[in-house]
Amino acid sequence: MRGKDLSCLAWQPMNDPIGMAAYEAFDAKGRGYYLVRNKHRPEMLFVVSDGMSVPPGWYTDKGGTIRRVS
Repeated sequence: MRGKDLSCLAWQPMNDPIGMAAYEAFDAKGRGYYLVRNKHRPEMLFVVSDGMSVPPGWYTDKGGTIRRVS
């Protein structure tokens, strides 16, 4: 797996009116991260940072907790 594992952040569900982000979290330095659902595989999520970069890795909330799968 490339990149850092962000599954340990305190992810909170979002009420996004346009339906893009499912969860949001902030790291110790105050940077925001958002988990966005894949349209074709909704159990898979990818991260977008508040700087609009996409850190590598896929996550899932299947089973009730956020965990990295690749």
